[in-house]
Amino acid sequence: MTTLHAGADSPEPQTRASVRGKDAVRFLRSRRKIPAAIAALVLFAAGLVIAMEAISALFGHPGRIVPYDRVADWARVTTWQDNAVMAGAGAIAIVGILLILIGTVPGRPRLVALRSGDPSMIIGTPRRMLARVLGAVAAQVDGVRQARAQIRGRQVTVHAGTDLRDTAALRERVQTAVEDELARLAPVGRYTVKTKVRGAP
Repeated sequence: MTTLHAGADSPEPQTRASVRGKDAVRFLRSRRKIPAAIAALVLFAAGLVIAMEAISALFGHPGRIVPYDRVADWARVTTWQDNAVMAGAGAIAIVGILLILIGTVPGRPRLVALRSGDPSMIIGTPRRMLARVLGAVAAQVDGVRQARAQIRGRQVTVHAGTDLRDTAALRERVQTAVEDELARLAPVGRYTVKTKVRGAP
């Protein structure tokens, strides 16, 4: 479980809930570390090659890491309408659009944000831990033999097993218990609960 402080100054009472929700989104969103690392490595490699070529040329011994002569000869005889040029330009455009989307579209939150009594404090818990807690709550309902919960997006799915044949009333009790626990934990955003109870054959 992670606890983060949004700031030292407390917001006004009427804006605390909205500020806390925004802070949770800002702190708990994915940082896009892997795409950023890949882009940084590619740019570093390109810069290193350019630097080596420039420095070696200054000392009169070009490194020739990039075959400039062949590239120049190909560029002289190739037009902008050439299929290879169009395909390359399209590939570069697609990569550029993907990088823009990766940089601007927020990633999936790594943790589930839970409200706290302090408006400047954000509590984050892993989805698996929250699902484990909700599954344990469902398992404590009278008549439930075993139970587990899954969280996908903003939906909580509870799977429970019982030795009873009539599962309608038990399903309602499990549903209520899980919803009450969610209300107590107060996650940021609306979560729906779907309960499935398997009875005795």
